[in-house]
Amino acid sequence: MRLMRSLAKPLVRGAEVVLVTEERESYNPAMSAGLLRGAYSIEEARIDLVSLSERAGVRLVPHAVSQIDLNERVVLAGAERIPFDLCSLDIVGWPEGADLPGVVDHALPLRPVSALPSVRAALDERFVGIDRPIQCVVVGGGTTGVEAAFALQRLLRDSSRGGVVTIVDGAETILGDGSPCRDLARQGLERAGVCFALGSKVVRVARDRVMLASGAELPADVVLWATAGVPPRAIAESGLPCDARGRVRVDHTLRSSDGAPVWAAGDCAVLEGQDARSEKEESTQLERSVRAALDGASPRVLRGGRSEPCLLDTGDGRALVEWGALHARARWGWWIRQRRDRRFVAEFQRR
Repeated sequence: MRLMRSLAKPLVRGAEVVLVTEERESYNPAMSAGLLRGAYSIEEARIDLVSLSERAGVRLVPHAVSQIDLNERVVLAGAERIPFDLCSLDIVGWPEGADLPGVVDHALPLRPVSALPSVRAALDERFVGIDRPIQCVVVGGGTTGVEAAFALQRLLRDSSRGGVVTIVDGAETILGDGSPCRDLARQGLERAGVCFALGSKVVRVARDRVMLASGAELPADVVLWATAGVPPRAIAESGLPCDARGRVRVDHTLRSSDGAPVWAAGDCAVLEGQDARSEKEESTQLERSVRAALDGASPRVLRGGRSEPCLLDTGDGRALVEWGALHARARWGWWIRQRRDRRFVAEFQRR
């Protein structure tokens, strides 16, 4: 969205900018857990893509991408053939594992982010009528899954029934090996009463349980599916260099590693052999790279791995904060986190 707005500015003259998406509105994914527990309203997290496109002077094509033809340099979406000189990809389909038996029928997906309002309503519906401790399973131990587990545990604690939340992930640790907040988050979750089934893969979801590859079964009244998003088939079938998950292999400028005039970011891209970048750094790099390509110049490369505070919503009006030698779980951390999340949305809601 930042790239779209940047390219629509007058200083990029002679460029027609087209946004291709089947979604008419989006939501700040960082607000997922806050939406689940009611800390944010739907309107606070909502970004109207139609209005945003109109204000930016961008043509909106309201269809999913069905094909990317690199030879013809055309993107197919609905009945439209959209020619391009430069193409930027940041699209993700359903979450990983959504094709497993029972997931679509019984789990509540947290991706795509446009599903968040319906997930919040579905949670309320599923809690109604249960007069015993509620069993919740969160599949996915990344940031979204960890924050969702904190939010669910808080909702259960505030209810008269109580219950248990279990995080399931095929990895042996939550948040990945390189996360600065990993140990703090694990300790906070354990203190909150959250359970773990790590190193375990889900093979099936039933109406009242989750079945693991080990043969174990977890009782479940609610299953939140919080795995990473999977790029749509159009990317893997485009001829772009992709990894086993269908993500575009990009270089340090976020351009496709084969030199095609295609840039990719977010969950549909993989930057190999480079330091990890924050979402803000990635967004800045993408904008610089595409604008440089339009000007026929070489892009300036940002160095990844800059120190930024880790802020994790713990569902209780506080946030875990880790930044260098600073380690805390504090209300001021949640205040900073709210301010950051709301500022992001406000940036795209301005008239």
